[in-house]
Amino acid sequence: MTSSYPAALPLLSGVLVAALTAFGLAGYGFQTIGRGGPAGVARGGAALAGALAAVAYAWGLGSLVRDESGTAQACQDANRALFGQVGAFEVSYLPPALDCRLSGGGSYPAAVPGFVAPVMTGCAVIAVTLALIALAEHRRTRTSEAA
Repeated sequence: MTSSYPAALPLLSGVLVAALTAFGLAGYGFQTIGRGGPAGVARGGAALAGALAAVAYAWGLGSLVRDESGTAQACQDANRALFGQVGAFEVSYLPPALDCRLSGGGSYPAAVPGFVAPVMTGCAVIAVTLALIALAEHRRTRTSEAA
């Protein structure tokens, strides 16, 4: 079996950066929502959605860190019936994923919970949407103050 499994140091660094990002965005988000106003609520909501996306990313990377030394074990635990056909492992950093590649073609996921990618994607879309709403609100209030 071949493996393209990443080293622990980049994974741990990614978990640390994602956790710090989530902490910072959450602090900014709660503080900004508290200031009120439509633009503040949109900016704060965007930051909180971004924080949740960062938490999901850290969770996914943390799952990979936890299973790094036991890649074969993770594939076996995910699907015992197909484990004998696994020929390689493939890891993705974005979104975090471990795929167990079958010798005859195809693959199945292991190690990273299935909810990580949809949560990351959904929260990122919400964060961008709210950031655009905050920008539009900021421009609207700026032009109304100038008039």
